[in-house]
Amino acid sequence: MITGFAKSALIVAADLALLCALPHVIDLRVELDALRAERQAATASSSAPILSPIEASGNASQQPLLARITLPLLSQITRPLLSQITRPLLSQITRPLLSQIHPPLLKPITNTAPSPGNPVLTPIVQAATNDSFLAETRRRAEIDPEATMLWLQNQHTGSERLRGMLEVVALWATQDSEAALLWLESNAQGLARLETLSNGVELWAERNPTAAAEWIDGMANDGSKTTAAKTLAAKWVQTDPDAALAWVTGLANGPIRTEATLALAQSWTQTDPKAASIWALSEAEFNGNYELLSQTILQFSQQAPQDAELFVRDLADNNYASIAVSSFVTGRAQADPIRTAQWLAKLAPEDPIYSAEYANSLMQVWAESDSIAASEWLNEQPAGELRDAAAYGFSESIQAFEPEAAAAWANTIDDPDRRILRLTDSIIQWSRSQPHQALEWVQTAELEPAIRTHLANQIGVD
Repeated sequence: MITGFAKSALIVAADLALLCALPHVIDLRVELDALRAERQAATASSSAPILSPIEASGNASQQPLLARITLPLLSQITRPLLSQITRPLLSQITRPLLSQIHPPLLKPITNTAPSPGNPVLTPIVQAATNDSFLAETRRRAEIDPEATMLWLQNQHTGSERLRGMLEVVALWATQDSEAALLWLESNAQGLARLETLSNGVELWAERNPTAAAEWIDGMANDGSKTTAAKTLAAKWVQTDPDAALAWVTGLANGPIRTEATLALAQSWTQTDPKAASIWALSEAEFNGNYELLSQTILQFSQQAPQDAELFVRDLADNNYASIAVSSFVTGRAQADPIRTAQWLAKLAPEDPIYSAEYANSLMQVWAESDSIAASEWLNEQPAGELRDAAAYGFSESIQAFEPEAAAAWANTIDDPDRRILRLTDSIIQWSRSQPHQALEWVQTAELEPAIRTHLANQIGVD
């Protein structure tokens, strides 16, 4: 059951995102899952977000659920404005706008089995029950798939045509995959060509991946072949890793092999991340493909962090150890930044995989998803190289959203060289959009006279 506060928080979060016309779409289902997990921890606290070192030092209590949901996405809303926005006001503004987007999806949210303390949210979504276009497409495709493709090209455009072509490929490829793909290679164009080729190859790979591989080998070396090779590699490795590896390894060096290799590794890590990482390691050693190793370890660390740690520890003496550990830290941070921060803080300096710079990687990830929690953790760290690296990464991450806070955090770095480097970069970026605000901060912040003069000279305004 979802608490009344959680319901309100979810609705306000969605309204705020729409009100600000953010380019990101909030997946309400994900937010709802988060609300269920945190419903016992939700409070009515009104504490403000922690984005500056001064605010962080206040050791604020846990942020209210509404703030934790919306603030990472809405950092451009000022605190006074946020405190004055109410749900009725937002609803009055956003509901008329929403009604112009997709009316069938905007049926009122109703409460089934209502209870004063635990209402249940049930969004009513009307799905299309009868798609006459796809029905007609299927009917034609069962009789003559090639003629159906020509009919689609002559009668329909855009997304409607693509929808129909995918439907035809799904039927045609189950009967004669090679004929379907030959027709697509010769006739389909643009996005429809790539999408339908991928769909057809995937269906063919389920039935006869070896034949699909031979057909792809004969294609012209272009984007279409890259799409087909990626699709086959990702599908084939799920059922026969050895055969898929042999085929991909045999491809000529170049962009097609590189893309197919990455697609194979990404798919393989879903079922056997350790085996995928070992293979990626061989690719790094023999072909210099360190990006593949990085991406594979990143996914490995998200699925099995303890096994991934053992794997990267075995690489501690290799030249690419820093790539492996950095990818491990980034992957863990994306999945669980708090546990990653705790793990990193416990690493002893004499540990073979220790590096203070991994705190920079941690903060780059954490600040993007929850700048409040990241700033609280950062403020609790003792002075030293680990905190300096973390402060550097945090300042960089929030630069575009909170330039003043970014400069303030940069000013807390103890190492003089790193401090002036980050301060200079922060002020230069800030001054490009807000030169007068940046200059005002430089003139009033606690800075040594020489540094103040240096930073003011970077701005170039009177």
